[in-house]
Amino acid sequence: MRRLATLWRLGALFVTASRGAPHGGPLQGVLRSLAMQSRRREAMASTASAPPLHHLSGVVALAARALERHPALAEAAVRVAFAEMGALSEPYAPEATRAALQRALPGPRFQDIAALSAAPVRCGIAEQTHSARLGAAPVSITLLRMDIRAHLADDLDLAERAARFAQYRSRRARASGLRAWVVTLRGSIHAMLDLRQRAADQSFLRYKLRDDARVLVPEVLWDYCNETVLTTRAVRHVPVTDAAALRAAGLDPAALIAVLIECFFEISMGAGMVHAGLDAAGARVSVEADTLGRLVLDAETPMLFMAAHERGFLVTAADALLRGDHKTAAREHFEQGRPARPHPAHEVMVETTYRRAAERFATPEARRGTSVAALLTALGQGTLEHAFSDTHIRIASRAALLSRSVAAIESMAARLAPDLDVWDIVRRVLARLMADQFTAHGLVAQMTQEVMRWPHTLPRVPRLLAQQLSAAAARQRSLSGSASANAGPGRGSAAHPE
Repeated sequence: MRRLATLWRLGALFVTASRGAPHGGPLQGVLRSLAMQSRRREAMASTASAPPLHHLSGVVALAARALERHPALAEAAVRVAFAEMGALSEPYAPEATRAALQRALPGPRFQDIAALSAAPVRCGIAEQTHSARLGAAPVSITLLRMDIRAHLADDLDLAERAARFAQYRSRRARASGLRAWVVTLRGSIHAMLDLRQRAADQSFLRYKLRDDARVLVPEVLWDYCNETVLTTRAVRHVPVTDAAALRAAGLDPAALIAVLIECFFEISMGAGMVHAGLDAAGARVSVEADTLGRLVLDAETPMLFMAAHERGFLVTAADALLRGDHKTAAREHFEQGRPARPHPAHEVMVETTYRRAAERFATPEARRGTSVAALLTALGQGTLEHAFSDTHIRIASRAALLSRSVAAIESMAARLAPDLDVWDIVRRVLARLMADQFTAHGLVAQMTQEVMRWPHTLPRVPRLLAQQLSAAAARQRSLSGSASANAGPGRGSAAHPE
């Protein structure tokens, strides 16, 4: 009964907030009201019941702020919210940590673990990471908090039911897309809490970057991994932002930041893998003797993968804007999707948008005082302003996330290496990525991707041809019928002059 009453209050809150949002869209109004309501209930010490969406109030508040900057980018808002907030709860006590780890790794595997740190070295959404040892090897163990995951699942179920109730009662709530946003939130949380998938992503990243001497991806120890535990080899490291520690280790902070910028653009926009270890806040450098100076990409945070056409658009359009070629950027825009009812004005508007952007980045004088993050923001705004398909929305979301990361890297570079020319590094990386598309390796990779689509495409060819032929025949019959109808009275008069 209490749950039903909470559902009713939450649904009524959604309806009221969606109707009376004075600033921003109805979705932002709902999220802001929900966050304020949750904080107000948390502040009431006398309340005996837990507030609605107790474990999601921080996520909701930060997502509302992100949606104000990017009103249509629900996925970006969710990821930005999780990146900006800390842990949702207090970590386990040392005894509870050992007990939870023993339940997750029963038998000899738990006995193999020694020197487990009493306090976690990092806390995430619903997990905590500890240092330990397996024999003589240092390891990093991430433990999923099952109680917090259950609470999150309950909150998400409650939010989705309330959103469905609100959309049934209010037309403006239906227009807000609240339930779709809750579904996006649920998918993002489940993906971030899937430690087995995170281990697989880490292994794939290690394989893809095995020949890159600039980065180090710790090995996943699969015998000590499952859906609630992730174990990797540990590497001694220092943050890239700690210039004193880097100099003490014999490393040059400016050179490392230049390498970080190169790796960020090559790995994210070239390989399509966005890792928090390449962000300013999460970038770390190994200080071990055999891997000194290499960027450490650990498995403590989830990764984001970009599709080939998404990163292809970002690379091609960014390079085109830097060369002042707005027509190429517009052409790439239409490659990602066209309007359902094409009109010549669409091409003019898209070209105008990218022409304005090209004027800001085409020359060194125009780029002076402009950040690289602004370039990615311009690409995101262009695809969002002329979003003819869902692909444009996804690209805008990726551009918004990349722009946020690049802005943080540029801020760090301005503070620690003020003489570093970030634009020069980015231009060289984009030129190299563009050249790779036309090398033999790049052409073979593109052909391989096309061949992989053939088993799905070729069986549809006869049906598509039949549909096209039927449509052409129908058009021909329609034209013949119209011509006969127009010529009928004339022929009748000639045949019957009376």
